[in-house]
Order: sequence, then C-alpha cells, then structure tokens
Amino acid sequence: MRLDDVVHVWRIPLHGVPPGDPDPERLLDPHERRRADRLGDARLRRRYVRAHATSRLILGGYLGLPPHEVTWCRGRHGKPALAGRPEVKANLSHSADLALLAITRSREIGVDVENLGRQDPGATLPAGRLADRFYPPTEAVRVGRARGPARDWWYLRFWTRKEACVKASGGRLVQGLPVRVGAGHLPHGYGLRCSGEAGMPGPWVVRDVSLGDGNVAAVALTGTADYQVVVRTWLGLRRFGLDQPLPQCDRHREGAVR
Repeated sequence: MRLDDVVHVWRIPLHGVPPGDPDPERLLDPHERRRADRLGDARLRRRYVRAHATSRLILGGYLGLPPHEVTWCRGRHGKPALAGRPEVKANLSHSADLALLAITRSREIGVDVENLGRQDPGATLPAGRLADRFYPPTEAVRVGRARGPARDWWYLRFWTRKEACVKASGGRLVQGLPVRVGAGHLPHGYGLRCSGEAGMPGPWVVRDVSLGDGNVAAVALTGTADYQVVVRTWLGLRRFGLDQPLPQCDRHREGAVR
C-alpha cells in the first residue's frame, strides 16, 4: 500500500507500557526530556513520555532507524518535521489516556484527538456559547441545537477538524476557527474538502477518525486529493515483532511502502 494516498493513524494507549517495550524515558531526546520535566503533574508527564517514546518506536519502524535516531526539527511556522526525511510526514496528538500518531507521505498532515470526559481548565464557557462566539454560523447552529452530551460531541467534532487543518498548515488555532469544516456527519469513506481563510492557507481534505471510547478525532492533509485512513493500535514491539512487522518507507522507490 502506497503512503502517498493513505494515512496510517496509530492509536497509542497511554495508561501503561506493553511487555517487551523499552523504558520510554530512555527513548526521549534532550528536548523532550526537558519538556517532560517541566510538566508539574505526574500523570501529564507520564502521558507525554509514553506518547513521544512510542511515536519514536513506530516511526523508527517506518524509517528503518533505531528509535533514538529518529530526529525532529522545526519546519514552516515551527511545525515539527522529521529531520532528513522530508518526504515522510507525521503528526502527534494526545488527550487523556490516548495518543494518535498520523503518518503519510509527501503531503503535510495534521491530526487531533479530544476526549469527551476531559475537563479543559481553559474552557470557562459552555460549548454552545463557545461555538456561537468562534464557529461559522452553520456549525454554531448545529452545536446549539444538540442536547446533552451530543452538544459537547458536536463541538469537539468541529474542533478536531479545524485543529487538524491548523496542524497540517503549521498555523495557529485562532486562524483555523473560522475555517468551514461542514455542519454534520461526513459520508462514510469520503473526505471533506475545506478552503482556507484569511491568514490560514488551504485547501485541505479532512476525514473523521472513528475511535469510540469517548474520543473524537480527525485528520487532515493539505491539497485536494482524497485518501484512505487505516487505523491501527500499538500493542507493543513484541506483538508486532511476531506477526505484524511495521511497514518501512523505501528511500529508493518513490512512494513505496513495504
């Protein structure tokens, strides 16, 4: 399967380390360790370390590198990029006890996941009022008409689509809030083409990622061509070493994944 027209989305549980996986602390680079150490809450630190260490394990499998040799740099607008492998695109998001790592080729990518049960300390207004203030009218109406938990779900559904677009472009969230990302469910198997707004380059193709378990997620690629999404769950090196070897990006065959 070619990574040019597919996105691999990896579910990474953050509540423990699978048997056989190395100590996640040892996989981080100095910058990641400093960021982890600045997190005052032990639970937040554990989640950060687990998400970034497992991302290194997975990306090392794609790139044919030991995890400690996976090197990040800062690209356009400060967006993280894989140093020395500009053709491979990856993006990470985490919320509560779940992280998502999205990987593709050639096109810039963004992914976002939000947990419905997570309390955001920065959110001082209910979802309906936030949507009225920041979302385009059709999206705000959809959020406002929903009742109970459905209201928060729709708010986060639109939020994750916008955030995925922002992360694909390397912009700031405030630039992405006006982006129109549809006012309802996306047809199964199809992506939504979204245009850019002032100060926020587009276009993008956005897809919802079905996760369940109280999580809402979306992925976006720059451009207008559609793509497939393949969701996989990280169960540890031991599991994949036995029966599901990771695909590797071939440096010599354009777009190939073996």
